[in-house]
Amino acid sequence: MHALPERYVVDAAWLSDLGLGASSLRDYVARGWLERVGSRLYRRPESGSNGTVDWAIAVLSLQTLLIAPVHVGGMTALELSGYWQYAPLGRRRIWLYTEAPAVRSYLRRLDLNADIDIRSRKLFGDADPDLGLETRALDLVTMTLAAPEASSAASPAHRQYLRVSGLERAILETLEEVPGTVSFQHGAELFEGLTTLRPKLTEALLKACRSVKAKRLFLYFMGQHRHAWSRRLRAADIDIGSGKRQIVPDGEYDPEFLITVPRSRTSKGRRKAT
Repeated sequence: MHALPERYVVDAAWLSDLGLGASSLRDYVARGWLERVGSRLYRRPESGSNGTVDWAIAVLSLQTLLIAPVHVGGMTALELSGYWQYAPLGRRRIWLYTEAPAVRSYLRRLDLNADIDIRSRKLFGDADPDLGLETRALDLVTMTLAAPEASSAASPAHRQYLRVSGLERAILETLEEVPGTVSFQHGAELFEGLTTLRPKLTEALLKACRSVKAKRLFLYFMGQHRHAWSRRLRAADIDIGSGKRQIVPDGEYDPEFLITVPRSRTSKGRRKAT
C-alpha cells in the first residue's frame, strides 16, 4: 500500500507484481483498503470521492507507475505552460500522444473529469522520439507547470512530475491541427506569444518534423512576428517539400511557403524569414 501514492490509479497487473492476487484484491476492496474505479483498475480510497478520476492523476499514473510511453502535448502543453487565454471554453479536452493500445484501454475504463484526444507520437519520426519533451513539475492545485529550470528543485507535496512537450514541440503539434481542430487565427495568436523558444531545439524539431503543413505554417508565422529567437534559426535549412497546400479556402497564396493564408494578413505585407 505504501508503494501506491494517494489518488494514483493502477491496474490489477501492477498490483499482482506486488504480490496481490485476485482474492487479495477482493479482500482489500472489501476492507476499504483499495477502491475499484474501473474494470481491473484500483486506487487508495479517497474520502468524499464520487469515483471520478482527475485526468492529470491518470496520466501521471500511466507515466510514473505503469511506465507507459505517453506524453501531454499540443494545446494542452501550451495551456499548462500559461497560455490559458487561448483555451476553448467548455469541458476540457486533453491532448495525449502515444502509440500504446494499453493507454487507450486504461483511459477508456475510467470516469475522467476531461475528454481525452489521443494522437500519434510519430510526427517527429523515430530517430529521437523524446526530442523536445520535458519532465516538468505540475502543481495539482493550480494545474500549471513550473518553469523548466525550476522543475528540478524540491517541490511541495501537491506537485508531481509530468512528461510534457516543451513549447517548441507543442506549437508544432498544434500547428499540425490547423485548420481542423485549431483555426488559422488561433494558431497565429498562440505563435505571437512564443517569445522564448530555444532556436537550436526549434531547428532540430523542424528538421525532424514529418508534417510539411506544420513546418510551413511555423515558418510563415515566424516571418510575421519576427521574435528575437528567430534571428538565430536557419530557416533556409528546413525542408518544406514541394507542391501547394490550401490552409484556408479562398485565401491568398503565399509563394514563399506555398500555402494559402487569409487575405487580411497578407494584405498588410510580410517580411521574409531569414
